Amino acid sequence: MARPVLAQASSEVKMTLQQGEAALLTLVIPVLGLLVFGSVKFLPLPSGVPSRVNFILAGAIAFGIMASGMVSQSITVAFDRNYGVLKRLGVTPLGRRGIILAKLAQVVVLELIQLIVLVLIGLLMGYHPEGNPLLFILGWVLATSAFTGLGLLIGGTLKAELVLGLSTLLWLVLLGLGSMAVPLTSLPGFLELIAKLLPAAGASELILHGLAMSGSVPAWAIVNLVIWGIGAPLLAIRFFRWS
Repeated sequence: MARPVLAQASSEVKMTLQQGEAALLTLVIPVLGLLVFGSVKFLPLPSGVPSRVNFILAGAIAFGIMASGMVSQSITVAFDRNYGVLKRLGVTPLGRRGIILAKLAQVVVLELIQLIVLVLIGLLMGYHPEGNPLLFILGWVLATSAFTGLGLLIGGTLKAELVLGLSTLLWLVLLGLGSMAVPLTSLPGFLELIAKLLPAAGASELILHGLAMSGSVPAWAIVNLVIWGIGAPLLAIRFFRWS
């Protein structure tokens, strides 16, 4: 199964990078976000963060994971279902399990590309590595699991036309409440509480403490991301429809 999975994953990565909209979402927007928000001076910073670039870099990485795992996957899967692509691929040597593994591999490859590009740009902008790398790995794995699970759940259960609008709406909501450009402490109390229940804020906090600042990570962020990282894939497995 390994060869068909790798071939399919490679094909999907190439298609993503060649499609203007997908490349914009997964690579260009995170880079632009880092360049723009990492340079402005008027936005607040969380206490303990050594520099604005450190804070925005962590947010850009979290945004990239969300874009690759949730937004891009949900739209792709929904339209593949709509046109019968998943059903046809399911009877090839790739199989249904291979399709899911290929999509997960695609997400991981795209995220690694994002990570390398964003960190290199961050270093040029003055990023100083801090934090616990093991915490970053934990956050990266759980965030990838959570957002890819959400992408498969949305794309595998809803109509393609609905997915396009819903994914865009969720993307905007999670961007605003995900501590990616504005810290949670700057939000009104009720919005901060809501944000702490969503996966974007948990991902941003763990990545921030793993790559960009010292100190202990809030317990809510770990609990948040563990629940989403396990729960979202389980829901996707339970409710995913192939056609």
